[in-house]
Amino acid sequence: MSALPPITERIREDLRSPFVPQAIRKLAEADGYLEVVWPLVASSVQTAGFLGSARYMADMALASVEEVYEPVLTRDSLLEAGVTATDLDRITEVVDVFHYVQPQLLLVLAALAEAMEREQVGGYGKADPRELIEREQRHLATPVQTAASLPPDILEALNLAEPPDLYSAVAAWPGYLQVVWEELQHLVAYPEFRRRGRGLYFYARAGARFLAEPLRANPEALREAGLTDEAIEVAQQALAAALPATAMMMMHAEAMRLTLGIHDREVVQV
Repeated sequence: MSALPPITERIREDLRSPFVPQAIRKLAEADGYLEVVWPLVASSVQTAGFLGSARYMADMALASVEEVYEPVLTRDSLLEAGVTATDLDRITEVVDVFHYVQPQLLLVLAALAEAMEREQVGGYGKADPRELIEREQRHLATPVQTAASLPPDILEALNLAEPPDLYSAVAAWPGYLQVVWEELQHLVAYPEFRRRGRGLYFYARAGARFLAEPLRANPEALREAGLTDEAIEVAQQALAAALPATAMMMMHAEAMRLTLGIHDREVVQV
């Protein structure tokens, strides 16, 4: 694998993520694309309003999963299956990273996808800055492995060509992955679960207007910035693939949280 361009490290830091998300790695294959669009998006990502929207979407995902899925697995049953308490604590930390980072990533991807199809998006959000909080500092210090391979049956069931970051990360604990997949695999084909995942995707696209700063990143603007038609096509294809996959992995992250006994909301208290 070739080295990632420096812009991906900046994106990782702006998202307060301990790893470079797969969707960003794919967009980096579009020569020059991230270098052009990220400076236009970063100022919005650094606002309290952006983070608030992402946290609200995390709550939406959790509520959707709770409505269609009642876990059989519990922390106690995971312990009985041989997953140690120490490993469960580490898994909980890793899953919390995805619970927090994936909604932010989805909002960014949705804004970029909307920008491809419009003259301009955004400009209706508040520019109040977000602070680096203790939780984000803890996330940045959490080791997350996203290079692990997955059993072919999991990839086939998820209908993905490459292992998604979430499952690659929890694959560091094979015993946990085996037990949790035995349960979550049944959600993959459940129509209501999939429908609600698509709902997150459409909500995120509609939310692009709330970027704090206007974003102009359609093909015409990208060509003016020096991108080739080939690079623009690569970016379009990467966005088209990453958006639904990220929305669905948000749902899976919330299902994993439920198996760990976590029902905590970010914004909406019930």
